Amino acid sequence: MNNQKFETDTFSLVIPSVYTDMQVVWESIRAAHEQPDDDYLSYATTTLIPVEFFNEFDGENIVSRFWQSNKLADEEIELILEKEIQVAGHSSNIRLVKSKEGIFYYLAIVQISDKFCYIFKGDCKIEQRNFYEPLFEAIWQSLEYFGNPQEAIDKLPKFLQDFYYHKKSENNFNEEEQSEENSILPFIGEFSIPTDDKEYWIIDDVELQFLAECTASVNGTLYVNLEGIIPEFDEKKYGYIVDSYNGAVALNFSLSQIYNQGIPTGVIPFEKGRDESYNHYLWDRGFQYSLGFTGNVTLKEGWIGLNGYLEDKWNPKRYKISLAKKIAVQELEWEKYDFTMLKELEKTSPKIVRQLKLKDPDPIELREELHSLVHLESLTIQFSNNSKEAEAFTEMPSSIKHLKNLKTLHLWGISAITRFPEWIGDLRELEFLLLTGSKVEGIHPYTLQYLSKLKFCYLENNNLGSAPKLLPDNLEVLHLEGNQLTDIPNSYTQLKNLRKLHIRNNPLKSLPSELENIPELDLELEKKMTLLDYTYNGADNKGTIVYDNELFFARKDLDLKSNLQKAIKENDFQEYENGLSKIARHSVNFATTIPDLYDELGNNRFGGLPDLPANVDYPTIIIDEEKKGYQFIAQINCASVAGFQDYLPRTGMLYFFIEDQQDFVPKVIYYEGETEDLKSAKELDIDEEFIYDESGIFNPFETNSSKCVSLPSFYNDEHYYEDIAPELRELEEKYDETEALQQALSPFDTKSSHGINNYVFKQHDSPEIEAVNTLKGKPEEWMVLLRVSSDNNPGFCFWDAGEVYFVIHKSDLAKKDFSNIYCGLETS
Repeated sequence: MNNQKFETDTFSLVIPSVYTDMQVVWESIRAAHEQPDDDYLSYATTTLIPVEFFNEFDGENIVSRFWQSNKLADEEIELILEKEIQVAGHSSNIRLVKSKEGIFYYLAIVQISDKFCYIFKGDCKIEQRNFYEPLFEAIWQSLEYFGNPQEAIDKLPKFLQDFYYHKKSENNFNEEEQSEENSILPFIGEFSIPTDDKEYWIIDDVELQFLAECTASVNGTLYVNLEGIIPEFDEKKYGYIVDSYNGAVALNFSLSQIYNQGIPTGVIPFEKGRDESYNHYLWDRGFQYSLGFTGNVTLKEGWIGLNGYLEDKWNPKRYKISLAKKIAVQELEWEKYDFTMLKELEKTSPKIVRQLKLKDPDPIELREELHSLVHLESLTIQFSNNSKEAEAFTEMPSSIKHLKNLKTLHLWGISAITRFPEWIGDLRELEFLLLTGSKVEGIHPYTLQYLSKLKFCYLENNNLGSAPKLLPDNLEVLHLEGNQLTDIPNSYTQLKNLRKLHIRNNPLKSLPSELENIPELDLELEKKMTLLDYTYNGADNKGTIVYDNELFFARKDLDLKSNLQKAIKENDFQEYENGLSKIARHSVNFATTIPDLYDELGNNRFGGLPDLPANVDYPTIIIDEEKKGYQFIAQINCASVAGFQDYLPRTGMLYFFIEDQQDFVPKVIYYEGETEDLKSAKELDIDEEFIYDESGIFNPFETNSSKCVSLPSFYNDEHYYEDIAPELRELEEKYDETEALQQALSPFDTKSSHGINNYVFKQHDSPEIEAVNTLKGKPEEWMVLLRVSSDNNPGFCFWDAGEVYFVIHKSDLAKKDFSNIYCGLETS
């Protein structure tokens, strides 16, 4: 995932790719994290505003007046924190607040001159603050301004200028007039094929020319790509509609349930670019972000027509759009079409129907139709929970066994099915089988054995008391989770192609010893450790050595113990002091400070390039017969942090690399020699093109470091304390209080600190559990050797502002063996 850069006439921002709904309107950039159900998880908006706008609010300076302008009339808000950070070379004031309704707000202002400022507002649900707050700060700190702000403001619509400068204008809509105008929807007429057979595309009386890239094809749905361009494009004249540099725009439709004897037919309504049924989709390019299509898409007699308007999401503006374009229906390959309604089959040749995907079909009608579909290659039948159709679907239609070309069979939610028919074994072309949600208790041992082409088999959430013993050698993926299995056949360990076996949520009592050799064995960790040999044999495969586990906890350090007690008292956590003391880690944190010019040899450094020993080559990987370099993350001088902890080597250098930001394959190098024998990063003949990851070389930064106490987030972290301090479960409901406690323990006033032996915020599991799942052992035997946050200074942005962590077994650490490191990522 890549971050995106957006800009107006006067400023630019780098927006994390988690934000998918972007609107750039005049001198404002708004980003939204949208869910498929049209709900929004977070907004982040940055705007250029004249200082004069805030004069009508109370306050002794612009910052206090800005706070007043953000007071919500219908909401009670609670101040969480005020701070200052550097943004675009100026001091920016930040205020973090929470509303009574549980919304977290990140409010910020930076004044760039006596006349202009930029403001920022980010919001999300308070329980998601940990995830979004670093994103808000990253967006805000990416602000770069340029150009002439006065000229940009002068180009704004009159009503917005009047609003900013508190002027009244007869030509300006008042709110009531705006609302009234916006409520009157333009008439959308019926599409008619042009009598002269001439194609056209008109937006707000602007005629576009169709481009040769216009296409129509079938691949599951009917895809229609409409591309056009405004001739002799003038940005000043047409920029209110088009946002491309040359006036080119495109509308790309995915349309289903439109088959009619080989002629696409139907009328599909869209509202602001969306179809409420979710059967059809629209993607647009080249238009202003604030515009969305509302109207009808008509398929008729080999034509596609659009009647409606482009609607501005921000203002009461609508621009009429009409379009007529021929479709080369004779070129459409309907054999690739997904038929999703039995009605579509009424006038269809059975030879054409290769894919049939039905939701809640009538079982009787289904049985009648399937008899003739002898060319069918893919059949999907999905039933909703508790639907009458699911109740009536008591047996699988025997006509399916005659579908000799069938490659894919999906049966979802078949809650009334109690028997798995043996004739499924006759479907010799089957490659993908999914049967889920049934009451089937067993499968005949030979049923699946002869499906020699079967690669993917999903039998989850049924009622299987035993797993099918004989499976085809070609099988790659097998899902059996959510059944009643007590054991797994030993024959599974002989399947050479089996790479994924999912068996969670079964009452398992025994497992074959070699099952652990399957590359992706998805099973509860407790059952892995109980039913399989999960002993860790050391990076050198010679076993583990004794290490002092107390070194990793804060309770043995008088300073950290005192810091924890003070923070507990200040935040009124005395009743949890005993439990917190049991889990508090003795950590070392780093904060990047100033750019590293490579003047100091062997210092602590994040980003850039390393000071490697003369006899150690920069780590590389061979990609398509070409040598590429790993991505360097950090170097830690062990002597510089020796006074902060007792578990790392006392001297030497640790170097941290990853292969790339796709798989995060780690490489950690330990050098035990003298610092003066290192070769400066200045001498490395390495450029951006040599680095395999597309992010190339990060910016080198020096750091400050300090020892500190680390506590978990208490969000899905019960595995850390449920056995030794179960009372800490109560803290899962005290989000704000635990956040304040953690801030009191942090040695640096920044969200972008990095650390050793830290707890890492994760939505699920933990770095230590992930390491065990991959490399064996027990979670408590592993520690976070380095946690690296997304950080604007070096340019770290791991996927959606995530964190990367390197994890090592404590015995390997005691041996100074860094050859078996687990590396993971936490992001959205």
